[in-house]
Amino acid sequence: MVKKLSGALFLLGVALTGAYALPSLEEKRPPHVRAEELGYLPKGQYLRLASLGYRQIVADIIWLQAVQHLGARTDTKQGYRWTYHAVDVLTDLDPTFVPAYQAAGTILGVWAGRTQESIAILKKGMQHNPEVWQLPFLIGYDYFYELCDPSSAARYLQIAAMLPGAPEYLPRLAARMAVEAGDPEAALEFLEGLVRQTNDERLRTVLTERMKHVMQERNLRFLDAAVSRYSASYHKGPGTLEDMIAKKIIDAIPADPFGGQYVLNAEGQVQSTAHRERLRLHQQGSCQR
Repeated sequence: MVKKLSGALFLLGVALTGAYALPSLEEKRPPHVRAEELGYLPKGQYLRLASLGYRQIVADIIWLQAVQHLGARTDTKQGYRWTYHAVDVLTDLDPTFVPAYQAAGTILGVWAGRTQESIAILKKGMQHNPEVWQLPFLIGYDYFYELCDPSSAARYLQIAAMLPGAPEYLPRLAARMAVEAGDPEAALEFLEGLVRQTNDERLRTVLTERMKHVMQERNLRFLDAAVSRYSASYHKGPGTLEDMIAKKIIDAIPADPFGGQYVLNAEGQVQSTAHRERLRLHQQGSCQR
């Protein structure tokens, strides 16, 4: 224990020194180097002893280091795992540090593909901050989009919906998600809610792009259904999508969010000129229906 405590004191000194280094020098260091340093942080119980009553200050210092790493434009999955460790340590020191749980959970889940680490840090946040609705909401995102588990997502959205300050749309979304796992409208509403919760421009860009994919899939399903109705009525498929307007099957062809056009291919199937392949609602291939 003495050796561990001495090591923790040494690392604390290194962290204190690094926190006050010139930001320009810090930014020049490669992200993987900063990640490796975060990976050597001792667990929070040792730093609690080493900080001698200055746990909040130490947590803030570690957070500053972690933020610089989370803000990197590119990184490896191993680097994000190390960053998860840093946020885990700093929330041992300050379990009520809600922004750390939210930022790490969002980056790890949406951006880095480290879903299990995202869920772990968010569940830890829920344990220590049971009144913060955003934490179970973000877990719901992980289960729905990354783990293809809408029933678990609905359960966490229901938890979020019952907490103070939760948006009015959450109960409705949770119910729809539990019943209609592959509903594009539910997926779109979920993404819109998540966009409203983040100020990170990188994440907003990623989420907005996913919203466009969902909108396109929704339109394609609408047109697929119209083709089926046309075929049932006329015992053959339409020659063009415009034929369905002429026969009053649909009022208009929806706009493609990517700027393309919806057309019938040689097999009579609807597709977008912007994307040849249909895009799935979820990220994981096992979710594709």
